[in-house]
Amino acid sequence: MTSLAEGISCPNGRYIPISYICDYEQDCSDGADEDIELCKEWRTDACASGSVACTRHGNTSCMEIETYCTSKDPPCDVDLDLRVCEIILNKVVTKLPPLDHTDPALLHKNAGKSSTDEPNATDYLAEEFSVMVNRSISHPQCPSMFTLVGHQCLSLFFIGSVSWSDSRAFCKVLGGDLVTLKNVSQFAALITHLRNSQMTADFWVGGHAKNASQGWTWLDDTLVDLRSPFWAVRYETSCENRTVTFPELNVVRWANNGTCYHYQRAPRSPTPVGECVALTYQHYYHMTDEECPLRKSPLCALPVGQFPTDLSPK
Repeated sequence: MTSLAEGISCPNGRYIPISYICDYEQDCSDGADEDIELCKEWRTDACASGSVACTRHGNTSCMEIETYCTSKDPPCDVDLDLRVCEIILNKVVTKLPPLDHTDPALLHKNAGKSSTDEPNATDYLAEEFSVMVNRSISHPQCPSMFTLVGHQCLSLFFIGSVSWSDSRAFCKVLGGDLVTLKNVSQFAALITHLRNSQMTADFWVGGHAKNASQGWTWLDDTLVDLRSPFWAVRYETSCENRTVTFPELNVVRWANNGTCYHYQRAPRSPTPVGECVALTYQHYYHMTDEECPLRKSPLCALPVGQFPTDLSPK
């Protein structure tokens, strides 16, 4: 698979990190990295910069453009200019002339396709949707719109996607709030349920960076555990040193002779990617810091112990 870990080349040969594309600062001498047509594809309202809305069986989540373009068998439908993938595969960022919609060679991937083009596809999708509903918003021991996960009634509303604030408002309409994940057993039960249910949507949960003094907190202002196993590990184009600390010796030193590592645990510090917490399919439903206006599915919870009363932890 093609990788841009070492950066992408400008037309004049200068290498820049892929994160420099469409970051509002011109880094290539000819401005190719800030090209208007390219940035229309690179920055959208639906996903973070460099990602594209990826739809499968009615569920939409965000996928990095590089990941999509380098997949031999794209896992979903996207609305993306095919020439952007040529940039990724050639590892050279270039300006894009306005798209000629009369030229089939330049049409977006999956344009004109429908998930119902195959015979009987509609029946298959209807059956899958019914199964997903039973796993996400239906259970005999929970009220309507909720399913049982561990000892708690949760609503995995994969059908819709809204901002973090709107997700919280939706949960309140259902009589609950965004779920909070305060212990490993609860977190493990939720991840297991999401994976066993074949979920592919991204979900908002009730964690946020409310302000600089409090840091990352849940909705009741208790602190979010920033350690393993809750948070995802992300690849960063830049690298950072890590330290090891021996408080009893009053010693802090660089780990492994100052080796610089590209993998960092979310949330990114000191500057997070975003200020709201999500469980993302891309990161196997471990928590990530995301931009709050992004559209993801609400993951709601009823108060612990309210339902089902006979299965609540003692």
